[in-house]
Amino acid sequence: MKLGYWMGAAALLAACAMPAMAQEKATFLTSWKAQAEHGGYYQALVKGYYKDCGVDLTIRQGGPGIDPAQLLTGGAVDFSLSSHIDAILHMNAAGFPARALTAAFQITPQILMAHPDSNINSFEDMKGHPIMISAGSRSTYWPYFRKKFGWEETQLRSYTGQLAQWLSDKNIVQQGLLTNEPFLVKEQVGWAPKVFLLADAGYRTYSSILTTSQDFIDKKPKVVQCVVSATNKGWVDFMTGDPKPALDAIKKEAPNNSDALMADTIRLMKERKLVMNEDTEKMGFGIMTLERWKAHYEMLRELNLLKNDVDYTKVLALQFMKPGTN
Repeated sequence: MKLGYWMGAAALLAACAMPAMAQEKATFLTSWKAQAEHGGYYQALVKGYYKDCGVDLTIRQGGPGIDPAQLLTGGAVDFSLSSHIDAILHMNAAGFPARALTAAFQITPQILMAHPDSNINSFEDMKGHPIMISAGSRSTYWPYFRKKFGWEETQLRSYTGQLAQWLSDKNIVQQGLLTNEPFLVKEQVGWAPKVFLLADAGYRTYSSILTTSQDFIDKKPKVVQCVVSATNKGWVDFMTGDPKPALDAIKKEAPNNSDALMADTIRLMKERKLVMNEDTEKMGFGIMTLERWKAHYEMLRELNLLKNDVDYTKVLALQFMKPGTN
């Protein structure tokens, strides 16, 4: 990581620093149960980066039946983790001014997986098969893939976060993360599933997008600045330094995370450049570009997957990525 970026991150944290006793409370809901894919957030929490700039942040775990967008729009949390661009655009199309702040994943690690001895060899082959996905996924990537490949609502099944049902029926397709479920399958049964990365089907979204509302930005811009800056610092530290502080915290929150699984997750994040790549090297960790947002927005509009027009340039709150703006 370039020295200039580190200096910029330090300046951001210093600029939004508050007196030690003036800690603002804020809540942040992740998109799933605690896992290594959330490492940067927990690194920032455990190492005190949020508190260093004045925010007492509480991280709440998501799960299979929890929709982060619903809880953000309902005011139950101050920040949420949006798995894809779609969720944020849909909130805006429905009249809620959600704002995208920074993205942990430059490429979504989201996959669908099938049994190795099934007749499923492509996304097209999934038509007619039961597909198990989470509640949040039904309003993000599901409409895109349903439209593109002719899938039907009758194929939908609820994903519980467990592998047992999928393992027992080779006709079922199940969602997962490239960095998680394939490892667990091989560990449990000794064979690897067929893996289909959503990005390979043209679904080129950012992922793990830190999201808040325009109202919260207007009322507490220094809190937003702190959370963005500390989050990005936590991620850089997690990916380039010692990840143990975050991993210990994650295991405490969700003991089912084994050391082997989390080590493999980090390996894949680095090898596949899911989190840090040429764009983050040039523009700073967590960067999102208007060009990629425009391309994804136009793709959704072309497929008639957005109810109303959205000014995506206002949805992207990039000012918090730039030193000295708040």
